[in-house]
Amino acid sequence: MQSNPIQQRIELIGEKWEEAKANKDARIIRIKCQADEEEMVDTFYTYMIGTDTPVLDIAFHFDSACNNLNLFSTSLLKELEEVIYIWNNSRKSGNIDYVPVNWAPDYTLQKDKNPATLFVSNFNSLAKKLDLEDGLFTVAIFKRAIYDKDFIVWLQHAIKANISPAVKFLIHDTIAKPFFQKLSIELPLTISTIPLNLNMSKAMEQIASMGDPKDPATGYRREFMKMMNAMSANDENEAEKCGQKCIDIATQNLSKDPYWILQVVVVYNALGNDKIKHKKKPEALAFAHKAVETAIASKTYFDNEVPDVLMAQTLMFRGTVFFIQGDNGNAFSDFNIAFDAYKKQGNMPLAIEACRMAGKTALKNGQKINGIKVLTEGIRFGKNMDQDMVRASTYAGLFELLLQTNYNSFISTEELHGIARHAYGENWSSVINTWQKAPDVSAIKQKEIEAVQD
Repeated sequence: MQSNPIQQRIELIGEKWEEAKANKDARIIRIKCQADEEEMVDTFYTYMIGTDTPVLDIAFHFDSACNNLNLFSTSLLKELEEVIYIWNNSRKSGNIDYVPVNWAPDYTLQKDKNPATLFVSNFNSLAKKLDLEDGLFTVAIFKRAIYDKDFIVWLQHAIKANISPAVKFLIHDTIAKPFFQKLSIELPLTISTIPLNLNMSKAMEQIASMGDPKDPATGYRREFMKMMNAMSANDENEAEKCGQKCIDIATQNLSKDPYWILQVVVVYNALGNDKIKHKKKPEALAFAHKAVETAIASKTYFDNEVPDVLMAQTLMFRGTVFFIQGDNGNAFSDFNIAFDAYKKQGNMPLAIEACRMAGKTALKNGQKINGIKVLTEGIRFGKNMDQDMVRASTYAGLFELLLQTNYNSFISTEELHGIARHAYGENWSSVINTWQKAPDVSAIKQKEIEAVQD
């Protein structure tokens, strides 16, 4: 049976864990990973509490945030108490060797001013109660707190509170943002670091290659992942080479399955975006043209909504390339057609964004009438959106642009303000003026309450 690259990497972390925990002086194990390995670390945490894994330590996950040093230990104990209650009282499947844990936290163990004493003393007590054989540990895995600055201070207090030799604390951070680097340097004996380099890009390629080698989808997935990895590594030539292989596979199989044409569009758009990243505008536009041409060609394969969806997507991309190049006339044309296409599809958020860009490029190109007309149409089109969609979309951008024009020939001030008020409340102008700055919704609601009270 073909091996699973993810399972292999989980087992590798397990091997490194076994090595690190063997350090008798270490009370804290720190996994230091690449940014794209954090999900694998989290998967390993789940693996540790599985009943059918070679990891025989008893691990507990803690999701409490460390926002208050004096309350953190109590929050952890409440989590621990709940986990043990569930273990003792839930139904178990027949393959689980059930042994009840006759332990409860003692909240009177806070003997000093050290904010970590309460948890450390209780967790030490639990480890003593579990009485695991030599070489196995009771493990506290801190998941949420690792993002809080106060947690470093709490760990320093925990070390002073004398963590039991039968206990390990498990944390992780990334090489890009080594949150616990200074602490690990200050306490090299107490903190043991597991460095990871799992080559997740290679893992994704390996996963993509799994399957029937005779199936063209297998080869396509492999080359697609290679292309994406090359783009991440800024290897422009390799990305284009792999992208062309993807296109070749897709076009060779079009006669068997017309839906391969969707993959051609995806690859052209991806290659175009990569050229934008490398500031190669003519090449980016060339790929954008190919994507639009492919969308047009899809009409010969489908008599459903697929060609319209592809046209809207590719025109939005090509319009963006035109916009980046300062060609606002062609950009307006593409965005305007995409706006109509998304309206017909009933895709309101994308229709709103296409409308915003159409209005913006029209105004930049001196086509003020066209700009006002399309923005007015978009505002009326979006006025029945629910509040969640309004907040999540770029609808406010339509108002921002239109309010800078002489719009009264196309929509009255009364109607415009009424739609804005319906969408954003009485404080609508503030929302519109700051929409790109992620406005504080709670503050806005408070102002609305105050306005009603007045």
